[in-house]
Amino acid sequence: MDGSRRWCLAVLAIAAWVAGPAEAWAQGGVLRGRVVVAGSGVPIPAAAVHVEGPVAASTTASTDGTWRLGPLPPGRYVVRVESVGYIGFAREVRLASGDEAMLEALLTPRALPLDELVVTASRRTQALADVPVATELVTRTEVEASGASDLAAVLVERTGIQLEGGPTGGAGIMLQGLGSEHVLVLLDGQAFIGRISGRIDLSRIPTAMIERVEVVKGPQSTLYGSEAMGGVVNVITRATGRSGWSAGAEFAAGSQDRLDVAANVLGGVGRFGYLADLGRRTMGVAPGRPGESGALAERWDGLAKVDWRPSEEISLEAGALLIDERQRWRSGQLYHFADNVQSEARFGGSWTRGTQRLAPLIRATEFRHLSRQGTAAEPVEGAGEEETQRLVEAELVYGARPGGHLLDLGIEARREEIRSDRVVGRDRAQHTLEPFAQVTFTGDRWSLVPGLRFSWSETWGSYWTPRLAALYRPLPSLSLRAAIAHGYRAPAFKELHMEFLNVGPGFGYVVRGNSELRPETSTNVTAGAEWSGDRVYLRGQLFHNRFDDFIETRMVGDSGGVVVYTYDNIADGTTQGIELEAGATWGGVRAEAGYAYLRARGGDSDEPLLGRPAHSARATLSYARVSGLRASASAVYTGTTPVARTEAGTTERAGFLRFDLRVAQHLPHGFRVFAGIDNVLDEAPVDWPGFARRHIYAGLSWSGSGGGD
Repeated sequence: MDGSRRWCLAVLAIAAWVAGPAEAWAQGGVLRGRVVVAGSGVPIPAAAVHVEGPVAASTTASTDGTWRLGPLPPGRYVVRVESVGYIGFAREVRLASGDEAMLEALLTPRALPLDELVVTASRRTQALADVPVATELVTRTEVEASGASDLAAVLVERTGIQLEGGPTGGAGIMLQGLGSEHVLVLLDGQAFIGRISGRIDLSRIPTAMIERVEVVKGPQSTLYGSEAMGGVVNVITRATGRSGWSAGAEFAAGSQDRLDVAANVLGGVGRFGYLADLGRRTMGVAPGRPGESGALAERWDGLAKVDWRPSEEISLEAGALLIDERQRWRSGQLYHFADNVQSEARFGGSWTRGTQRLAPLIRATEFRHLSRQGTAAEPVEGAGEEETQRLVEAELVYGARPGGHLLDLGIEARREEIRSDRVVGRDRAQHTLEPFAQVTFTGDRWSLVPGLRFSWSETWGSYWTPRLAALYRPLPSLSLRAAIAHGYRAPAFKELHMEFLNVGPGFGYVVRGNSELRPETSTNVTAGAEWSGDRVYLRGQLFHNRFDDFIETRMVGDSGGVVVYTYDNIADGTTQGIELEAGATWGGVRAEAGYAYLRARGGDSDEPLLGRPAHSARATLSYARVSGLRASASAVYTGTTPVARTEAGTTERAGFLRFDLRVAQHLPHGFRVFAGIDNVLDEAPVDWPGFARRHIYAGLSWSGSGGGD
């Protein structure tokens, strides 16, 4: 036999050997299925599907939860399905030749989604289970289930978070007994500006554009600088798409003249991704105000994002935000008007190689506020007081893993501006430079995270803010956390430079800034434990805050019946307490409850701080069916609260128990109808910092997708 003939026979033998299994496979079977949430039947996209048997294979569920593998050789297979935030699913399937086996995987949500990724606690992406300080996550599903139109209405239903209103309007919140001026609000990791009387109005942020919310309580100044003394609320907006497109729309209407309309589209083409979100919200209630008479809040909001990934190592992104709102409320015979326009543009990117990551960012944002008063329901054009706040910042963050540990470095440079008739000189600006560093030392069951920030300002000087956090897991399901941290808040422009005269019939006063003010400071110690099984979780946290040099007004003189006030570092005190939470899930049933105790006292007087309830609690029970029906009932209790001091003593607001009911039904073709009642019993607490009467609403939403692989 010559050489060429031997080669031909060898090739034919190999081909026959390959063709044999191929023919058998062709006569094999197909495995296909659908991945849905147990109880509700809602599809779970991107779930990982693995099969093990005569051969191993894997795939990913599509946007409607479906998947397919085959042809596969006959035999016995084990199908495993996993998705972030859900208990894993496993089932044995026997596949015969020519069969097409169908399998529906019902995934139960975990009691606590510890494998969800968060970014706020360490300024980098990590699993919720690995964060060094306790982080509360509000998912997109929970935001939708709340039926709320804005962020404030979502957060006030969480344990240990209290609403804060005021005479200038706006819905702020308190964390660990520290008010809104000491809580830093972030939008995609960057400061959300626009404080009026120290308060960020969270009702400006619509739920339609929120993907999730991360809340970290206690001082976070080491990573985020000023205003993070009480904690950080980081609102993560929806991300761009990667392939194909998806779109959604929602309409809601209710009592108090509520009317919400929102629409979004996102997707990707090649290495480009995009997102556009537009909304319109109106309601006959002003945020932070209890009354309905003459009240109004109208808002347009828009968000746009694009990104480009030219390579696996490099990504670039840009975004823009616009919020245009008009508010009105009535006090006696006088109408008050607040017109606000907030805009933002950002450009950033990241470079990743191995364990190293470098992320630069440039951002500019502006908040314009026009305040007017009048006896008519419409303001007089050209009247009123205008104020403009601007922030321009550049940031560079570097992360690496030297020696198996984590290193995070960063530097931030800011220019802040204000233009206001109430500020001496009308125009003021200040520059700050803040480098920070954090190292995460890790072992098999523990991590130790020291961090330090140095803050320098040309206006008020410099300040160091260290933090030390620790995490220890004696058991896989049990996490113990402890931290000690310093926090600070820099004096605001008006506290430094205000010059304001208010004179009326029988009264008059002047408020003057104090250029010698120092930053407010605090020291916080926190310790907590968290036990999480697949279906049950328990967690508790103890905290103690000692604050010093808080800035308050004090009287410095009286000239001709006109009282003169100024600001000074004069307030000290403590807030301390405990927060307890528990939850359980089984199929379509989920129950959660929480309780918080707070003791807030001021300085040498040991008097209770106003606006801080000692006791608060919440409870929620929800039930979902495979038919797509979801119903929930919740109760939120706010205990007796000191609200004013008189010669006779401290005046208190009575406790307030609110019941809410919600129901939603998923329909074919991506539609969903929903309805709800907030404050079912129509309780009306006196001196409540915001609207608290019964609210009834209903709506319709739609989502769809296409064009993907």
